[in-house]
Amino acid sequence: MNSLEILLEGLNSPQKEAVLHTEGPLLVFAGAGSGKTRVITHRVAYLIAKGVLPEKILAVTFTNKAAGEMRERVKQLLKAPASSFQLPASSVPWIGTFHSLGACLLREEGQAIGFPRSFRILDEEDALKVGKEVLKKEGVELEYYAPPRVRSLISWIKTNEPDMTSLDETLRLLFASYEKALAQAKSLDFDDLLEKTVRLFREHPAIVEHYQKRWQYVHIDEYQDTNHLQYLLGSMLAKQHGNIAVVGDDDQAIYSWRGADWRNILSFKNDWPEVKVVALEENYRSSPSILQAANAVIARNAARHPKQLWTKKKEGPIPCWLTAGHSTAEAQYIAFHILTLFDEGKTPHDIAILFRTNAQSRALEEALIAVNIPYKLVSGTKFYERKEIKDLLAYARYALNPSDRIALARIINTPPRGIGKALQVKYFAYLAHNLPAQAGRRNQSFFSPAEYARVEQFEKLCEKIRGMAQTKHAYEMIKKLIVDIGFTDYLAGEKNGEERIENVQELLAAARRYDEFQAPESTQKLLEEATLMSEQDGLINRGDQDDKGDKGKIPLMTVHAAKGLEFDVVFVTGLEEGLFPHALSQEPHELEEERRLFYVALTRARERVILTSSRARFQRGELTFSDPSRFLSEIPPHLLEVKEARDVLPTIQL
Repeated sequence: MNSLEILLEGLNSPQKEAVLHTEGPLLVFAGAGSGKTRVITHRVAYLIAKGVLPEKILAVTFTNKAAGEMRERVKQLLKAPASSFQLPASSVPWIGTFHSLGACLLREEGQAIGFPRSFRILDEEDALKVGKEVLKKEGVELEYYAPPRVRSLISWIKTNEPDMTSLDETLRLLFASYEKALAQAKSLDFDDLLEKTVRLFREHPAIVEHYQKRWQYVHIDEYQDTNHLQYLLGSMLAKQHGNIAVVGDDDQAIYSWRGADWRNILSFKNDWPEVKVVALEENYRSSPSILQAANAVIARNAARHPKQLWTKKKEGPIPCWLTAGHSTAEAQYIAFHILTLFDEGKTPHDIAILFRTNAQSRALEEALIAVNIPYKLVSGTKFYERKEIKDLLAYARYALNPSDRIALARIINTPPRGIGKALQVKYFAYLAHNLPAQAGRRNQSFFSPAEYARVEQFEKLCEKIRGMAQTKHAYEMIKKLIVDIGFTDYLAGEKNGEERIENVQELLAAARRYDEFQAPESTQKLLEEATLMSEQDGLINRGDQDDKGDKGKIPLMTVHAAKGLEFDVVFVTGLEEGLFPHALSQEPHELEEERRLFYVALTRARERVILTSSRARFQRGELTFSDPSRFLSEIPPHLLEVKEARDVLPTIQL
């Protein structure tokens, strides 16, 4: 058996069809649990085995975790080193996220549109801070233009490229002021990584042509989740050769709230008339009855590509719907049912509790605590978003970019060094009229002697760190920084100090991965990964049930957070009108997305689905009464076992 035959071994017929169609556009509708990642990775490996140079291949997905899994699978298939985020590459395919791709392209080519290679990528927290400063500077009334709303509107403008003349005058003013503030700080926000890359390609045809020649085979994962800019970027890169393969599932398009346009996958055939369409319908995850229920529900949506999931797996229990008089009884039933699952040999790792909104978790948590069931609420702070990590990385950012006032504001009195709010205001006012920052030592009259001494000491520290960033690898620089600022002693005196010190040690371990790069690129690579990992993976908010120490805890999460995961037993709670589907999603297209969300919830389960609802529930401090979700009635009666909580738990006072 030759290498090409080996790469096709184990694939079903539609999967092989997708892998073998290497020339021309390809659209793969990959149903839930049908092996879409397997298709992409085998296709990339097949191209290479067929003689295509690895550096001619591009594969783009949405999270760093998914990209890492793809690289590892391709590596295993080819027994070759895995790719990294570095650009350019000479012997491996480029596999990463859209935003990583944009960052790499702008580092390489951004000077053509006025961006230095050393630009900083703002995370959402810091972008919001810039928005607040802009509102303050422009003196805009906050009643309507609240900072989060302004940040959201700016993001919408960058993503959707509307006619600016159609926008409110105040919004245009805030947008221009925000962009000016970012330019002065030599920074880009997350949306800029795509918007500025598209702008770069539009304004410089020779640059886009260079990358069209470079990447002759373009793969895009989760195509139903692409927004306007991602759609444009993929189309631009594939235009010359037409070898674009997109994989996705319109039935799992659940991210319109963050700008995704599921219509991109349905209109792909219009953009590429010669497209080969393949549907992956064999499911390798769920039992037949779960799939039949999911098929019946999603078939109610009008805007979709028809598909029917099926499986060779043996039959299991049909989905169960339990109704309760109150959400407390609903939660208690779930807790006691989990205890019976433990008796059957299930572990917390095998079970998940899903809900539409995070507010539903309280009653569930109380019920689990009452019977000593360990759980994990999947909504915690990501590693790179933890304060101690952001503090250290802010020092590194300021060392590489003295124009970064956001980083400066974070580090100037962390750890405390006597530069309080009043002196900070004075110091920033001075910097506004004196460049560079070191000029503060040449004008002592601006500060009192005591103030000057504190400022001078801080500036000398910054000069030292700046020198380290230019000469040392990220690991050595941060290790020395921790000592120089007394960070360990500072954390030891803070709440959860021991845990926070452990996080700092974990950061040092992460920094080791960039020893292969020279300074200052080593530190720049670390900072870039920190932002891209924090923001992009945070958009998906995907819970990782494999986190250290959490295998013995049942995950509680929203359905959005569960996409991409699977469990033996899944509880889907709060299935009531106004909650799931949500009260704010009542337009026809919104209800279709809510139905897709329910479909995603059903297809997370391998063996059993337990659906629960209650007639009464406290919401926003008031007792409300609701009808069962319409989605429950869309499951055929022969596929749904209905139970009452009082019949299952007769001792509970309803």
